[in-house]
Amino acid sequence: MTKKVKTGEQAYKYKQYKLATELLQSEYDKAEAKQQKARLAYLTARSYDNLTLHGDALQWYDIAEQLNYSPQSEQDLAYALKRNERYADAYELFSDIYKKTRDQKFRSEAELCRLAVENIDDDSNTIITPFGANSKYADYAPTYYEDDFIVFTSDRQGSTGNGVYKWNDNPFSDIYISNRKGRNIYSFDGSINTDANEGTIAFNKTYDEAFFTRCVSTESRDQHCKIFYSLKPNDFWVEPEVMPFFGDDTNFGHPTLIENDSVLIFAVTPPGSDNHDLYYSVRLENGWSEAEIMPPSINTTGDEKFPTSYGDTLYFSSDGHIGYGGLDIFKTYLQADGSWVRPVNLGVPINSGSDDFSLSVDPRFKAKNNMKLKGLFSSSRNTGFGDDIFSFVEYIDEDAVDEGTKEPIVEDTKTFKIFLAARVVEVIHEDDDPNKKIVDKKRLANSKVELISSDTTFVVTTDDSGRFLIEVDEAKYRLIASKEDYLANQAEVISRYSTTNSDTTINVEIPLEKIIYNKEITLNNIYYDFEKWDIRDDAKPSLDSLYTTLLYNDQLNIQLSSHTDCRGGYAFNNTLSQKRAQSAVNYLVSKGIAKARLSAVGYGETRPEVPCNCDDCTEDQHQTNRRTTFTILE
Repeated sequence: MTKKVKTGEQAYKYKQYKLATELLQSEYDKAEAKQQKARLAYLTARSYDNLTLHGDALQWYDIAEQLNYSPQSEQDLAYALKRNERYADAYELFSDIYKKTRDQKFRSEAELCRLAVENIDDDSNTIITPFGANSKYADYAPTYYEDDFIVFTSDRQGSTGNGVYKWNDNPFSDIYISNRKGRNIYSFDGSINTDANEGTIAFNKTYDEAFFTRCVSTESRDQHCKIFYSLKPNDFWVEPEVMPFFGDDTNFGHPTLIENDSVLIFAVTPPGSDNHDLYYSVRLENGWSEAEIMPPSINTTGDEKFPTSYGDTLYFSSDGHIGYGGLDIFKTYLQADGSWVRPVNLGVPINSGSDDFSLSVDPRFKAKNNMKLKGLFSSSRNTGFGDDIFSFVEYIDEDAVDEGTKEPIVEDTKTFKIFLAARVVEVIHEDDDPNKKIVDKKRLANSKVELISSDTTFVVTTDDSGRFLIEVDEAKYRLIASKEDYLANQAEVISRYSTTNSDTTINVEIPLEKIIYNKEITLNNIYYDFEKWDIRDDAKPSLDSLYTTLLYNDQLNIQLSSHTDCRGGYAFNNTLSQKRAQSAVNYLVSKGIAKARLSAVGYGETRPEVPCNCDDCTEDQHQTNRRTTFTILE
């Protein structure tokens, strides 16, 4: 989407970050007021960050902080130091911020930076070198093709079409092919590359199927991405078709195949969200199964994207699991019982303070001598040109082998740290009707979350993405999330120390409902025996859920109502529904809710949910009309 802009702030707003850096710096030089210069410096830094030019971003965050722009600029400076691998400086600044705010997430960040200082200086058994195809443009997402080629994504000059992506003023990205040394570079195929943004391609084992991402801009919206699929039946790629997993309101891409090409894994950004989660689909006889989200052991409250695979190992990038800054590369694999092993960080030097992603293992690699692994990966580590491709060779750690026995030395069991990562979201219902299904979730910034264990209670505040990350002890925690105009909600987690070889992150999501006054909300699964009003055992879970809501929202008063279908006498139905509503009230009072907060009203058959001629109503319509509801009273 192209917008005409005249100021740096407009360019930033419309995500034209390359132009924004030029305009903002020019405006900064001319500005005289301190606060104005501070804001221009801060927006310049944010623009450079979006261009993955983290060294330039750090310079401008530092200027904004020197001008005392805001507490947020100090925090962003700390994160910028971390992205630039200045971990010692980041540790000091995060520690200072924690002392001022007492926010546990900054204490955790300080501790992570302290650990990074220790790890970053360790002697590495991995050799990393820049790939020969790198240019001054973004080059990323390498994958091996057939025996002798590398296929990768780039927005270099010469891409298909004449369009320019306003984000960075570079050409739209295409898929390219080179030899294994990164030389003799050509556009991959005219059927796949278009004047849109193409990239992150994956092939099956026989290299006659291709899955890739294509992102298209229109006048009404910015880049919208989907996975496309193409076949090569006779040495020519046919016209690609879109994979029909989601509608036009969902972005999805970054495909990879696992399990002998029978499972497709990819990243999805749901409507209204900025976060990516990993999903999967299973190959069927006549297509693919409906996409399903991968488990919370893999997906976190942050970003998970750029999945790749080698054998039975799944690699992916995340900034939600504990890492060294930006996206880090993790690995996991599927166990025999169908569960995924807890992801393991690949460590330094593969991972850095910047974004590291799209690791591809050389399929011709065979472990021999002291070589352990070989391949390519992408990184935005500070080369001055954004994303680049790097080759790596990992060797066996000779120090971990006893020379006398040539067997690995078993180290003492070590206890590692536990981190709790939580996200607070607003659930969005179809047509904004709480009685209809949930169709989306929206992050809730600045929500309060109270953490309660047997021996401690403290409060944290979520960041702009509705998240927080803190270090916790081994304990059972109750998390109570709240925000003005929303119903408070709770979740429980049990944290245990790990005896494996890395720290543990526990992920939890707490959904909040918007408070809607004077709207009847149906309590599901509230049933009564014929012509009776006693609360049955199968109705108690629904009422227990309402009890929990009232317990954590003690400022609310509600009306409980019961409705009957049209069968039976009018007066009888009124009396029966009143007794049923009162039974629900009595049940909640018995659990400890104050009687003054509750009222009971029986409406009989006077307010059917589905109006129908009584003799012609179906049994489903009668069942819908027999319901118990609650209404939040103003």
